[in-house]
Formats: sequence, C-alpha cells, structure tokens
Amino acid sequence: MSPLMGRPTLEGNALVGRSLVLLLAVLLASAPFSILLAGSSWFVLTLTAAAPVIAGGLMLRHLVDRQVLVPLLQLVVVAVLLLVVETAHGLISVSEGPLAMITQQIAIFPGAVSELASGMAPVTLGSRGTVLVVALIALGTLVLDLVFLDLGWHTPTGLALMGSLLIPALQQPSGGAWWTVAGPLVAGTMILATRTVHADPAYIEGDRRPQAGPLPRPLRAAGAAAVSIVMVAALAMPVGLVLPQIAPTQVALDMDVINRWQNRDMPQLGPVMIDDDVSVRRSLLQQDDIEVLNYTTTATQPSYLRLRTLNTFDGETYRNDSEGEDQALGRSSFSDARGDGETLDPSSGDLIRSEFSVSSLGGDRLPVPDNIRAVDTSEPRVSRALSPQPSNGAIAVGRTSVPLTGLDYTVLSERNPASADELRTVDPTVFEQPLEAGYTSREEVPQIATDLATQVKEDAGAENAFDTAVAYQQYFRSSFAYSLTVNSPPGEDPLESFLSDRIGYCEQFASTFALMMTSQGYPTRVAIGFTAGDQQGDQWSVSSKNAHAWPEVWFGPEHGWVRFEPTPAAAANGVSTPGVTEANSATEEGQSTGGPSEEPTPEETTEEPTSEEGTTEDDPEDTTDAASSDGGGLVTDPQTVQRVEGGLFAGLTIGILLAAGGAAAVLLIRRHRVHLREERWSALARGGARGSAGGEGAGAQSGGFGGDAGALAVESHRRRAGELAWSELTGELTVRSRAIRLLGWTGAWGNPPQQLALDAALPPARALEDLLDQIAAGDTEVTPEHRETADRIASAYTAALYAAPLPEAEDPADAAPASPFAQEPARTTEDGGSATTATMAAAPLREDADRLIALIRNSR
Repeated sequence: MSPLMGRPTLEGNALVGRSLVLLLAVLLASAPFSILLAGSSWFVLTLTAAAPVIAGGLMLRHLVDRQVLVPLLQLVVVAVLLLVVETAHGLISVSEGPLAMITQQIAIFPGAVSELASGMAPVTLGSRGTVLVVALIALGTLVLDLVFLDLGWHTPTGLALMGSLLIPALQQPSGGAWWTVAGPLVAGTMILATRTVHADPAYIEGDRRPQAGPLPRPLRAAGAAAVSIVMVAALAMPVGLVLPQIAPTQVALDMDVINRWQNRDMPQLGPVMIDDDVSVRRSLLQQDDIEVLNYTTTATQPSYLRLRTLNTFDGETYRNDSEGEDQALGRSSFSDARGDGETLDPSSGDLIRSEFSVSSLGGDRLPVPDNIRAVDTSEPRVSRALSPQPSNGAIAVGRTSVPLTGLDYTVLSERNPASADELRTVDPTVFEQPLEAGYTSREEVPQIATDLATQVKEDAGAENAFDTAVAYQQYFRSSFAYSLTVNSPPGEDPLESFLSDRIGYCEQFASTFALMMTSQGYPTRVAIGFTAGDQQGDQWSVSSKNAHAWPEVWFGPEHGWVRFEPTPAAAANGVSTPGVTEANSATEEGQSTGGPSEEPTPEETTEEPTSEEGTTEDDPEDTTDAASSDGGGLVTDPQTVQRVEGGLFAGLTIGILLAAGGAAAVLLIRRHRVHLREERWSALARGGARGSAGGEGAGAQSGGFGGDAGALAVESHRRRAGELAWSELTGELTVRSRAIRLLGWTGAWGNPPQQLALDAALPPARALEDLLDQIAAGDTEVTPEHRETADRIASAYTAALYAAPLPEAEDPADAAPASPFAQEPARTTEDGGSATTATMAAAPLREDADRLIALIRNSR
C-alpha cells in the first residue's frame, strides 16, 4: 500500500507507463521556457534534470521495500546530478575532496541567482545559471513524481504542469509561439486522462470517486471534451478582443521589485538633478529615494511639476532645442510661463498659490506647476536670476552662487478650465504652428510608429486630436507593462523592441506617444520633472522616486500644451491620467485618461513613489535618450519593497499563528475529551463504591448474605458501565463520519475510508457483530479478542436496556453491623489505593471500550 494515501503500490507495466507519461508531460510543459532561455537549452536542461529523477524513482520503487524512502533517495539523486553538472562545467573538482565541493556551493548558487536576475529574456545561460535551472527543474519534477505516482493526485499535477504557462509572463508579456501554449495544455490533459485510462485496474479498485474508474459512456465524454476544447480555442481570441481591457494593477509588483536586493547599499549621490542632460531612467536606477522638496498648495489636486521640455526628435533621441527657450511659437498661449500675476481666463477662478521648500535639488531649473503666472523666492539673488521660459512653461535659474537646496519659493498658477468638448473642436489649423516653429515634423517619425498610430486611431474611431490622444493613452496603459530594467537586444532598434516586447519605462512611453501623435499631424513634446508627490497632512512631499517623463500635446494658444499620461499605473510613482478624460476611459479601473487638466484624482495622487527619480550627474551633451535602452539597473524603492516584504511577513506570520492556533485547538479539544472521559468513568467508579457499601449493609440486615447484596451492586455498576461504553462507541463513529466527510470535501482522501455505523434496528450484540464485519471487510484485521470484547459490552448494554430493574437497597443507616463476610476484601490498585468489587468491575468494560475504539480508528 502507498505509505501516504492507502493506495495499492504501482507495479510492473503500470508503474513504467505512468513514469513515462510523467516524463513526457514534464517535457511538454517546459515549452514556455523557450521564451526565457535561448536556443534549445530549455529542452536539453529539462531532459537532463527530469529524466534522472523519474528514472531513479522508477528503479527505487522496484528495489526499496519501504516506499516512503523513495522520495528521500530521489533527493540524493538530485544532489548527485548537480555535482555532475557542476563538474562538467568546471565549477568544482572532485579531486579537492567532499568538504571543498560543499563549500563551493556557497559561491555557485548566489552567483547563479544574480546571473538569472540580471539577464534579459531570452537568456543565454552561463555555467552557474545552468546549475540553478537544473536544480529547480529537478526539484519540481521530484515533487510532481511524488504527488502523481505515490499520492495519485491527478488534478494538482495536471494544473501544476498547465501553470507553466504563467512563468514567462513575468519576463515576457508578449508571449511566444502557439506550441508554447499547446505543450502545457497537452501535458495537463495527459495527466488528467490517466485517472480513467489506466493499465492496472487494481490501482483504482475500491476508489469510490466517479473520476477514478472507467467512464460509463467514454465516447460521449470524449466528444464533449473535444467540443469544449474546440469552443475555447475558437472563441478565446474573438471574445478576448471584444471584452474591455482591464487597467494595470495599481501595485508596482514586477521583476524590478523582486530583484531589488542588488545594489542595495549604493552610496548617496548628492542633490537630485532631473534634467534633459541625463536619462531619467539612469537617474532612477542610481539614486536612493530621498525627498527633493515639499510644498503646500491651495489646489485640491496639484499638477505635475515641470522642469523642462524636449521638443525635437533626431531619429534616436528627443532633445531640447535651444530655440525653445524663447517663445518658439511667436505668440502667447494659455500654458506659457508668465510673471504678471494675472489670470488669462476669468472662468478658471482665482490663482493657485503653491509654496515650495527645496530639500535636495541640483541643476538650473525649479520644479513648477502648469500655467505659471508669477514666481518669487526667499533669496533675492535667486529671484533676480530667475528667467521664465514662456513656451517651455518652465523657470530657469541663471548663474548664482546660491544653491537651490534650502531655497523657499512661491508660485502662482492658473487652472486650465478647458473641457473635453472644447479640445475636440479646436481649429485644425493651429496644429501647424509648432511644426512651423521647428518642432518634430511628421516626416521625421519612424515608419513603425506611424503604422501603429494609424492602426490604433482607426480601431478607436478617433477623428480629432483629443480622441486620438485618449486612444493612444488607453492603448499604452492597458496593453503594456512597466519596468526600468528592460533592455533592447544588441543591434535592435529600441523603438521596435519597445513596441514588440510591450514593456518599458516612462521615457519610452512618453517619446513613443509623442511620435505617434506627431505622425498624425498633432504636435507633441516630452516634458520631464516630477509627479505631484505624496500628500502628508497639509503638505505634499516630492521624492526622487517621483521623477517622471510625460507627453504634452499642442491644442493652440487658447488651451496651450495639454498633458497626457501613457505610462501604466504599475510605475506607482504618482502617475495619473488628467481628470478631463474620465468619461473617455471607463475601462481603466480607478483611472481617468487624457485631457488638459493637470490635476490628478485623489486616489492617483496618493500612489506610493516607487519608480522614477533624479540624479546629480552632469552631461555636457544636451540630450535625453528617451527612446533608447540604457544599461541595466534595478529599482531600489524601499517603500514598495517594504510594503511587499511587510505583506509577505504579515501573511507568513498570520499563517503560522493560524496553524499554531489550529494545532493548539486540536490538542485542547483532545485533552478536553480525554478529561471528560476520565470524569465519566471516575464518576461511575465512585457511584459503584457507594452502591457496594449500601448493599453490604442490607445484606447483613437480611441474614448476613452479603455476597448477594454485593452481587446486586456489581450488576448495577456493570449495566451503567455498559451504557457508558456504548455511548463512547457511537460517539467515536460519529466523529469518524464527520472527518471522512470533511476530508472528502478537501480531496485529501485517495481511496476514502469506508463508512462505519451501528445499526440501531439490531439488538446490541448483533449490531456490534455487524460493525466488526464491516471493519473486517476492509483492510483491518478483526481478531477473536475483539469479538469477545464486543460480546462483553453488548451483554452489559443489553442488560441495561432489557433486563428487569434491580431492587433498591435499604438505607445504610438502618443496617445492622456488617458481617465479616458481607464485604469482599478490598484489592490494592497499582497506585497503592484500594478498590471494591464494584469498582473493579468497571475496569474490564473500560478496557473493552478502549480496544474497540482503537479498532475503529485504525480501520480503512
């Protein structure tokens, strides 16, 4: 029998067949790994790891008598396999001895983890990475071998193999070829099919589950399964396209966070400077999370804080054209930076007052909100050096010896009152103005961006700039993933890689959005700065992790440059879609999409900063590589990681406490049941002792035949003991029935234990005999001693039910002095005490009850 589930042990062709089925299923289920591992290494490594484990288990099951030892010996096979692989790759040397081989593992596995964590799919494995992959596959195969061959759990095995579909999604959301999906599905189907198609009928004999035996109508069942598979395959794609797309999660849980432990101790780089001189992503990967500034504002929801804008694309990167520092469009617009302190649109309401205090900031720009109308600082020398940049909507700081860190400054800004309908009805001729001023033209946009822009626009049915921007914004936020560590393969165009892999960082989203809008004749630029930050009471705190890049679309002088947000919410650094487009993005959960208002919703502005921050490095070249891939690095956001680690720790703690509490509850319940049982038998013994004393007095009074009176007391006590023993047997059967039903719901039984019951319609002796026959029909042996025990309990219980009542004894107070023969001498008990004849009569029935209860518990 199986040592764990009570199944017959697999033997002969049945064992070989199932082992081969499992090996083939593991190989098929490894197909998605081809997305992660370069070349054919996914198949070679899977075969190398799985075959020895399954073949070793096959041989061990033939050679080892105690099947419970097989998994432990398979672990030895895994260890030997890893040593062989390490030796073949030159990582260890057998000649150095066992101790050296063990100590070298300390260097192999941490290095392997770093190799896999820093690689970009598809990964070309090194020697250490190969060892780790082989170890993981071998251990996974060992678990499947145990669950499938020993426990006989088909469903968990099949679902686990099908679950390999999800593994590449962590690194490659774009998916792979059709066979990477078909492989795991076929593997799971093979495993599930072995439930009903089996070479050894003895294996499923007695298994009462309907799925464990041959199907009553196999052709009908196979036809229904085939129809279901065809329907799923045929309808999955069209139904998936029709259904609304789900917005990305608000929690930034990606490979960057998982790999966060690298570069944890990176030294502080100094004041933060987000500038177009340095890539924002490179800044994020190098800078610890520190507060850049904090501020208070009269705005209900503050806008993003702009530092500067990039207005031209040179074929590879977005740049800041020096002419853009002046009023490049030759005319004023609503979004220009001004210093007159006057509103331009009376309908916008009073000016918004924001008071900033710089904590750590370098560079020659002040972070400012949209639509600046006035700015002043606490330092006169800095105030004199301030220079509003009208078209850029930014504030430049000229040469001054005063550092920005520690500076206080106040900004008056105006809320843009434009509505979605107003933006839809903008005169198309205004879109030519930035193009005439030297901004990126349609001809400069790569063809791949133009083709995608046209397709998305047509699919959305957009007929104007606003609806087109909303469509692009929704397309990126719902169909792309966010990561700072993604890298373009060598020699591949970064833009093509981004659109193909559908994963990237804020600069890629902003620049690609800008190119797509420009290709449709709608001038768009890239702005860099910070999101609104984190609200802390009346103040807002902006940290280096709030650094960001976003696109702005030109809607003419009346409305100016309007912000949109294509970066997915998984960036979790406070990114928010402009509130003006809420009605246009019902498919985004908790998000509003596109529009002119720079005011994010309350839920969005309270996002934990985790993704984008600044740097202090100065680059003499005035460029921002907004569409290319920098060298890899890792997100080191402590807040998000602490949140994730805290959640895991809390979950583990709660799980441990629940497990400990459950175990304690079970122990307490068992102790309570034992205590109550002891109390019942003790009370029965005390009652017997009192009855014996009364009987002795009565016997003396009636002529000195104390033996008859004592026998009367013993019989009374025996009947009560029979009733108690019978009640304990019925209680044990009730507990057993409940346990079988509960474990049956959980699927923990393989071949479930048989139901046992006392037939209430039969006399006690016949009922107990029938119970013993039920037990004997299973796998548990019933001995003659058990039947003698049942006879004694049945006799006592029958007397209690059907025998004539015993006469009541007279009051012992009226009894004559006891005869020396009235009471049987007391017997000495094991603990040195004494017991009367009546007390001793209870002991055999209790022992009998214990023996039958143990038999019931052990029966299958």
